[in-house]
Amino acid sequence: MKKRRFAAICLAVLLLVTLFAGCYTLGERKPIATITFSNGKEVQIRLYPDKAPNTVNNFIYLANSGFYDKSPVHRIKEYFVVQMGRPGADPSAMNAGYTITGEFSNNGFSKNDLEFEEGTVGMARIAAAGEDKASGNYDSASCEFFICLGYKPSMNGDYAAFGKVIRGYKDVEKISKMDVDANDYPRDEIYIETCRVETFGKNYPEPKKLPVEG
Repeated sequence: MKKRRFAAICLAVLLLVTLFAGCYTLGERKPIATITFSNGKEVQIRLYPDKAPNTVNNFIYLANSGFYDKSPVHRIKEYFVVQMGRPGADPSAMNAGYTITGEFSNNGFSKNDLEFEEGTVGMARIAAAGEDKASGNYDSASCEFFICLGYKPSMNGDYAAFGKVIRGYKDVEKISKMDVDANDYPRDEIYIETCRVETFGKNYPEPKKLPVEG
């Protein structure tokens, strides 16, 4: 009886360890982006290549090439989004020389079911001259991205969600409370010092690119 009980306990422990190890491994396999801001604060984002594969490829490609380094936080809407990723301080520069297909349901991409809620990271779309941002080109995202502040269901299906903040969200909230001008640009400089993605040994290809319209 004691041997059977011991064997049962060992089996239960083994199952628990296996389940825990499996969950941990699955979590680790998703790439993790680390953004260090000019104020010294660090934010970590888990990326979801299974939900938005080309969007994640694009982010990794830009981040690990140093594209985002020294780029400003250029839009702050308290309780809505903190937006960044513009190439340099030039407000007219809004893309990386190309765009990508929008991976969200209203653009015919059904795989992405990530919701816009606290800490969700999504790609900004850039409207052409005269276009309304909400109804503009669904394939106009390039390099700008935003971190969502709170639950925003109206954005679901219209923007490519591709990540979630897993550490440092409180620091994002602090940035969101900075004083801004009439264009939502922070009056005190805040920028990305560095942005790198740990891929845990997996190779992510360059994104599929589209030409910039207009």
